[in-house]
Amino acid sequence: STPLPQVTDTATLPPTATPTTGPTLTPTMIPYQTPDWFDQATMYEIFVRSFADSDGDGIGDLNGITGRLDYLESLGVDVIWLMPVNPSPSYHGYDVTDYYAINPDYGTIEDFQALVDAAHARGIRVLLDFVSSHLSNQNPLFEEAYGHPGAENEDWFLFTNEANTSYAGFADLREMPRFNHRNPEVVDYLTDAALFWLDLDGDGDYSEGVDGFRVDNAIYPPKEFFLNWRQRVKAANPDALLLGEAWVTSVPTMNTYYQDEFDALFDFPLYNFVQKSNDTDLDGLLAGKGIPVLVQKVLLDEEAAYPTQAQVVRFFGNHDTNRIASEVGGDVGREKLAATLLAVMPGPIMVYYGDEIGMLGDRRGAPWYDAYRREPMDWFAAEVGPDMATWFSEDDGYNVPDDGISVEEQTDDPDSLLNHWRAVLALRESTPALQSSVVGFPAFSASGQNGWVITRGEGAEMVVAVFNFSMEELEITLGAAPVDMPSPTDLVSGASYPAMTAGEAYTLTLPAGTGVLLGNN
Repeated sequence: STPLPQVTDTATLPPTATPTTGPTLTPTMIPYQTPDWFDQATMYEIFVRSFADSDGDGIGDLNGITGRLDYLESLGVDVIWLMPVNPSPSYHGYDVTDYYAINPDYGTIEDFQALVDAAHARGIRVLLDFVSSHLSNQNPLFEEAYGHPGAENEDWFLFTNEANTSYAGFADLREMPRFNHRNPEVVDYLTDAALFWLDLDGDGDYSEGVDGFRVDNAIYPPKEFFLNWRQRVKAANPDALLLGEAWVTSVPTMNTYYQDEFDALFDFPLYNFVQKSNDTDLDGLLAGKGIPVLVQKVLLDEEAAYPTQAQVVRFFGNHDTNRIASEVGGDVGREKLAATLLAVMPGPIMVYYGDEIGMLGDRRGAPWYDAYRREPMDWFAAEVGPDMATWFSEDDGYNVPDDGISVEEQTDDPDSLLNHWRAVLALRESTPALQSSVVGFPAFSASGQNGWVITRGEGAEMVVAVFNFSMEELEITLGAAPVDMPSPTDLVSGASYPAMTAGEAYTLTLPAGTGVLLGNN
């Protein structure tokens, strides 16, 4: 095993925590190679407990996901991210008691292998949520050290008193003790755990298990930990994806997590502008607030700051945020606008389960808090049926019968939100311009501040995307059209528009809260 590099800054450690140090590692070169398969991926986040229940116990499970791969394939998903699948005392799983096992509520290791194999057979990659920041206070590793001064593994954790009864915890929670990442034994343990999931059958082929990791709370462990962890994971499988959750909104700060740490990061700077507060509805661009030209400033700042190979995951909601539908007040038109905007974003994108059918969800009070943003996937109009999870059914929950928000109610409706998501994701997959790395921002004027234009691709294949985020109709004029389009067509709706001539002014009028993707017919 490789020890951690020398660390001299211990200011963030509790005063009684003694770091363990070792020789310095050689950083990798920047830019570095990242997995090509993720460059333009469409990822889908799944809370296993809520997605699909195969055995009728009310709790979603791995076999339930395997049984719904047809649905995911029809949506256009090519990567799934599973929230934690390890044993845990909590409903959400972010306090792990065993890094080498499957939560019995979700199934067995054999069920997990079957899901990975079935997904791979369809060309769908699988990412595992990896919690490297902290563990459960019910994890035997922690129980061995808690209250036992002199325990062999007491230096695995950040105890702050001599009795080993006070310690640093994630968000100051006693349920989630922090690891001491400057201890090489901790690095070995977490590295071996990652390698285990890359090589599920234990035959030494690290390309047959999961395809990488979404790393929870990546802002806490020190850079030296991730430098070490990354090099050892990549040595086993260079094509494994390392995706970090670094919840910061500054582009320069985000950039520090690309340096020898992660292939990909979630685009929190963009999320912060598009949705604003993750706990407040109706305050972001999608709800008609803000100036959309600032979106291109974020995109351009990121392009200038990040390493060439950096992968930036655009998203408009996840399990820690209010859902898109709630953010826009249940306005289905604006939910469609969100889907269209996400589909035109460069790089990989992510969809949170249930957003494609307009599930509502806000953070609420005790005792459930974020569970209202993680309710069971709504498969059926009546809220009951095969695979429907029922573990969360509070009287004040958002899932209610016959509200138009279910897969059953939307599947056969050509105008439904679900079929809009399917259409824009299919376009993203099949349209060369939307797979291109070429992005443009032509000059335009609008009758209000909430218009925006972005182009993808170049030449005759270019797509010109025009958006109206305002609460009223806008007339939007391109000062000089970027391409000739003899018969522009909205690639989503099929509607026709007047001819566009490169270099000449081009004007179109868009209703409130809509967008069009214009391409040559």
